[in-house]
Amino acid sequence: MSPNLHPRIIEIIDLYLHEIQQLNFNLINGFYIYGSISMGDYSLELSDIDFIAISDERLSKSDIERCNQIHRKIESKYKKPNLNGIYITWNDLGKLPEEVEPFPYYSDGHMHECGYFEMNLVTWYELKHFGINVIGPATKELDFSVDWELLITKMHENLNTYWNNWIKKSSDWRSLYSYLLYFRVSEIEWGVLGITRLYYTFREQKITTKVRAGEYALNVVPIQFHKIINESIHTRRSISKSLYRSNIRRKHEAINYMNYIMNEINKESR
Repeated sequence: MSPNLHPRIIEIIDLYLHEIQQLNFNLINGFYIYGSISMGDYSLELSDIDFIAISDERLSKSDIERCNQIHRKIESKYKKPNLNGIYITWNDLGKLPEEVEPFPYYSDGHMHECGYFEMNLVTWYELKHFGINVIGPATKELDFSVDWELLITKMHENLNTYWNNWIKKSSDWRSLYSYLLYFRVSEIEWGVLGITRLYYTFREQKITTKVRAGEYALNVVPIQFHKIINESIHTRRSISKSLYRSNIRRKHEAINYMNYIMNEINKESR
């Protein structure tokens, strides 16, 4: 495991693997960390420990329940960061939802028996290029590749579906989510830096973290958006003091910025 990881993250992973091995030594024979933690740009309070646990066969219902108990035990001891991840087989690596059967996953404190959580090309790209192998072969030796052009196409779909709907939902005063956006700075950070990561990828043909994408944007977008970008970077870095006196103003500038970024991406891709 990387010596650069925060001691708390190492403790959580060590405890998880110890508990798994106590349950069944051969249950998990591949375990990888990807995402912001593996890329060295994370927040202990906001980042999840994104993991991929690999076995030779799909976990049984009893295995899933026991894994759920392990997760709950860990969360009772460590409130943050959370373990979020998928339980797949070696044959699932590099594939998309239409190519595999649904699999168990753990997300936001809940074990799900089946689904397609985080099975996308960005996950596979991050695993291949930045992943940390805790158990199993080095990530570059894993038997799959990522089609970059297809990844970009999928990102465009994500921009004009998920993010377009997110902006509309956040802008509609009748929506409960729109109301919550006034008070939850973490939601502002999610939107502002989330769409900025896409902007960075489309322009630079690389994948980076949220904070690094935000820092990049400060050098290329109009100065009128710098305040909301810095607010989001501060949130990501657990700096609690806001740059805004008005939550209404903060939300307004976040939505304006996200609309600007969406328009810029679509304009440049024509």
